Amino acid sequence: MSSNHQSAVSNLRLLFGISHHYLEGTLMGLVDEQMNWFPNGRPASIIGQYAHIVTGEDWLINVKAKGAAPLMATSHAGRTGFVEPPPIIGWDGWARETSVDLPALREYAQAVYQATDAYLASLSDEELSHPVDMSEVGLGEQTVASVIGLALLNGALHCGEIACLKGLQGLVGYPEAKPQAEAAPA
Repeated sequence: MSSNHQSAVSNLRLLFGISHHYLEGTLMGLVDEQMNWFPNGRPASIIGQYAHIVTGEDWLINVKAKGAAPLMATSHAGRTGFVEPPPIIGWDGWARETSVDLPALREYAQAVYQATDAYLASLSDEELSHPVDMSEVGLGEQTVASVIGLALLNGALHCGEIACLKGLQGLVGYPEAKPQAEAAPA
């Protein structure tokens, strides 16, 4: 009898893959004017949301969970699409004041996605319970699993904000599913 049980880490890899695919699909086809549009009030632009998602994942996965340096300071230093990274807190103000190079940010995002997957591929389920100090953002001691979950949730939540910002501009928020051809009756 075979088991359909997957490890927690393999499920996290699957979820990050889906999340990254969905985020990039939501961003597909946007032009600079749409990416840099700000609604009234406090929300950041689409490009600001995207930069926050990517830098947040880089910091949460590479720095906090893995205990390494972020890609923005190593392999992608000077090649992230922005001069100064967004602050952990108050990044919406950063997004209103900072110019972002979208092609460079997209390249950096792909590298972050690959680094996340490589890290998860190297991780065992047992390592998910290791402690991580998250006190600099008011979360105290967390587990590696919680930090990874925060990165995943942050991406999903802000992808929703991106979809809303697209809707406010009269665009379709999330990628539209293409209808599947019906199978012929057997």
